[in-house]
Amino acid sequence: MKKNILILTWVFSLLLCGRSFSQTVTVKGKVMEGNEPVPGASVRVKNTNIGTSTDADGEFSVNAPANGVLVITSLGYITREIPVNNKTFITVNLQTNQKELDEVVVVGYGEQKKLTLTGAISTVSGADLVKAPVAGISNALIGMAAGISAVQKSGEFGSDKATIYIRGRATLNSGGREPLIMIDGVARDTYNNLDPNEIESISILKDASATAVYGVQGANGVILITTKQGKPGKPQVNVTTNAAAIQPTILPKYLGSYDYAVLRNEAEVNGGKTPTFTQEDLDLYKSGADPIFHPSNDLINDLIKPFSFQQQYNTNISGGTDKMRYYTSLGYFNQSGGYKKPEQSLGFPFKQNYDKYNVRMNFDFNVNKDLTVSLKLGNQITNNYIPNGGAWGAFDKAANRPPMTSPLFVDGKYIEKVIGLPGANSNLPNFNPWGDAGPTSTVGAFITEDYSSTLNTNLSVNYKLDKVTPGLSVRAMGAYDSYYLKHKVRTSNFPKWTVVKDANAPEGYRLYQSSDDGPFTSLSEGIGDANKVRKVYTEAAIDYKRSFNSTHNVSGLILGNFSREVAPAMLYKLPHVYLGIVSRVTYDYKNRYMTEVNMGYNGSEQFPEGKRFGFFPSFSLGWIPTNEPFFPKNDYVSFIKFRGSYGVVGNDQIGGQRYLYLDPPYTLSNGGNQAVTFGNPGVDFARYNMYKEGAIGNHDVTWERSKKLDIGAEIKFFNDRLSFTGDYFREKRDNILWNLSTVPELVAAALPPANIGKVNNHGFELELGWDGKVNQVQYWVKGSYSFARNKIIFQDEASRKYEYLLRTGRSLGQYFGLTYEGFYNTIDEINAGPQSKWATGGLQPGDMKYKDLDNSGIIDDDDMGPVGYSDWPEIAYTMQGGFSWKGFDLSVLFQGTAHVSVSFSSAAAYPFVSSWGSAQEWHLERWSQERYDNGEKIDFPRVELSPDQGHNYKPSSFWIQDASYIRLKNLELGYRFTAKSLKRIGLNSMRVYVSGNNLITWDHLKYSKDPDAREAWGRVYPTMRVFNGGVNFQF
Repeated sequence: MKKNILILTWVFSLLLCGRSFSQTVTVKGKVMEGNEPVPGASVRVKNTNIGTSTDADGEFSVNAPANGVLVITSLGYITREIPVNNKTFITVNLQTNQKELDEVVVVGYGEQKKLTLTGAISTVSGADLVKAPVAGISNALIGMAAGISAVQKSGEFGSDKATIYIRGRATLNSGGREPLIMIDGVARDTYNNLDPNEIESISILKDASATAVYGVQGANGVILITTKQGKPGKPQVNVTTNAAAIQPTILPKYLGSYDYAVLRNEAEVNGGKTPTFTQEDLDLYKSGADPIFHPSNDLINDLIKPFSFQQQYNTNISGGTDKMRYYTSLGYFNQSGGYKKPEQSLGFPFKQNYDKYNVRMNFDFNVNKDLTVSLKLGNQITNNYIPNGGAWGAFDKAANRPPMTSPLFVDGKYIEKVIGLPGANSNLPNFNPWGDAGPTSTVGAFITEDYSSTLNTNLSVNYKLDKVTPGLSVRAMGAYDSYYLKHKVRTSNFPKWTVVKDANAPEGYRLYQSSDDGPFTSLSEGIGDANKVRKVYTEAAIDYKRSFNSTHNVSGLILGNFSREVAPAMLYKLPHVYLGIVSRVTYDYKNRYMTEVNMGYNGSEQFPEGKRFGFFPSFSLGWIPTNEPFFPKNDYVSFIKFRGSYGVVGNDQIGGQRYLYLDPPYTLSNGGNQAVTFGNPGVDFARYNMYKEGAIGNHDVTWERSKKLDIGAEIKFFNDRLSFTGDYFREKRDNILWNLSTVPELVAAALPPANIGKVNNHGFELELGWDGKVNQVQYWVKGSYSFARNKIIFQDEASRKYEYLLRTGRSLGQYFGLTYEGFYNTIDEINAGPQSKWATGGLQPGDMKYKDLDNSGIIDDDDMGPVGYSDWPEIAYTMQGGFSWKGFDLSVLFQGTAHVSVSFSSAAAYPFVSSWGSAQEWHLERWSQERYDNGEKIDFPRVELSPDQGHNYKPSSFWIQDASYIRLKNLELGYRFTAKSLKRIGLNSMRVYVSGNNLITWDHLKYSKDPDAREAWGRVYPTMRVFNGGVNFQF
């Protein structure tokens, strides 16, 4: 008992002690900026929930521990921590956080403060772009911002540009879905060839508030690219060098000759034919004992290198004075070595090579305190060297040829023909991939070289008129662009050989030259009118921006612009002209309430008089409740902004067509069945093409119209460490140019497209990020999720027998096909099920079983309903993060898509296309009676010859597959050396790093195909996996 009393006494003493340490005092004070009070500032006791906010005079009163610390925060000011130290009155002076207040976002025809921005705009920094070791800007943008969905359909050198849409698709016109691209304020579609090192930032404009100023061109969203400019200071030289090994992410897996011959014999037996290959042939294919007349070629492996080389270099210099600033950049990019060299010379270097040269010079001159002149010059030069038709030639020929047709090279000689192959010699095609892809489909090697040069120039002038009224200025800009393409084709005739089986010859064969003697090379080249483009752009504007007593902040813009593009290859060889007027007014009250009105009045000469110009308004509102005096100040919710917008924008992209309002008097037929002949054959016979009545003009044709609604919120928690951005959007697109389908047969003339189409599009975007620090480790994580779903409302679709056959009411690009339900395994199953329109010889065991949607007892076109999703992803998402610690840094980006399908057809999926097409590994899992009886895995129907039109190869849910995936897109690990270690060698900074792109992909596809490769036949080069190493240093 005595012991317990002692313990209680000790605990009570501690409590009293603690009470004495936690004595509180009432602290009063005032928060000031210079001589001005700061109302609404948060005053909190550190590590507690105790706090208050300053009143209109900047004064506060709070109870705090005598030894506590007060944390004072206010939007736009640097946070301060003040020890109480038993004080009862404290005066705090805050300093402006200029970085937070001045952070601006590039918007249409200007800049705005990010804080008070009311439009839906995402930004990507140039520093983020250079992390992706890729050839083009379009591929570097993949996964970088919410709302962007991008698909890279090919990885071929020089042809790997990704297709980009903003917030999905909302028009029936496949050629009018991509966003408008602006480079330094001028519409330019060569952005993919820019060097990422010369880009300062990219803004993605998504809602009508952001794009209305672009009027007739703004419906699909706008991407603004701003190049770097110099800053005052001594010259800074920045050098970056990268070297990478690149490899295809996935390649077709074709069967060797033995497996192919076994499968071929089986297909012939299934078709009631005699097998081509004997058991002796099969044994020789299997053993490889006769490589001349029983070869086994892996044509993809024979053509494509497992690894190629990529290199990139950039040197830029920037600096200047208060009077003049400059930024200059020189870049070089190269990819080479995609195809293997043949054993015999073809008369010229057989190689694949892509070169890109970038030059950038940006200058800014302060002529005086009011006048600024800027000059921007950019040049991109590309040279693409492509052998034998590139991917189309290589992959198409490999897919359509068997592996045993030719030994390719014998004794270093090119073999064009083999006499003595097994089976019926006339049926086995001769094929050599290095020569069987000529430009006129004749045997002969050829190579194309495309040289292009793009010159972009901007000259702008800005003059401040503060003497008239503060904040007023005028500016003007003129731009001139030039582009041309020089196309060369080199065709080579080189010695070709025939190998003949001869039992009397020592080697068992004879070689003789079967082509004309001697190699020669022919060259055709030129810069035709079709390859020249010239463009002139001018604009003039009045700007006004002013703040009244730090309370009322207003800005205004009135701008007129004119664009004239001349390309002799354009229809009727007439220039393409845009003309417009733009205006914008913004207002915010104490960074709390914001409103913005945008108006565009512009048009295009593509439409008839009276229909060329349109008015495109938008209106947006914003509110920042955390800047309200009544909002409780705390460390949990540090920033909230709500915004909403509504507006109308247009789209004049009509699939390359022009002057649809004209009535072409006639069209010239291309011969064939549309030609007439006169005279006597062999004597005075003559053949003439016919003229026929042209299409009727549409005198009311005009642009598409898009009505857009956007509601968004931006919230930050825990002193801005956790951030959230969310947007909901809805779009109604009408006036879409589309062809009439319900035309009476008595109308013989072709009708032009009319503004009849309607498509709705809706969705949402979410972004969530966290920035933190643990001891010396700074880290960040970020995720985004975008969803966009469209629906065809009207397209003048002809009536169909059943509602499920209609495309109207579905998404753009929705797949239609039969519903696959397994395989028929017995005759009884076949007799109990529906018959097939396409099984002309009757269904057999091993054929596909389909659902009879209309219960007609016949599988036919009326059973083709919607299958899977559309050919473009509805969902795009990213997960990224990184950390830095003592000079080390790591960043990683995962990117994925969902709700998307892809279709397999022809040589990409079927065996024996065109009778002698290739076969792939998965075809071995075909249905056969033996495999079925043995209970083996069956994933493919019975094999047959020329399957293109057969029952098993109709579009169905078997061939239309889920193309969703998640990909480790980018990974980079770097180390930055300390300034102390670099001082001795004269460097300001130095960073070394390794990085990768397209490293791992997880998908649901059964077959060897990249999920982004939309070409159903498989005739595209796969995307490339990149293993990169680089160094960046500055001095």
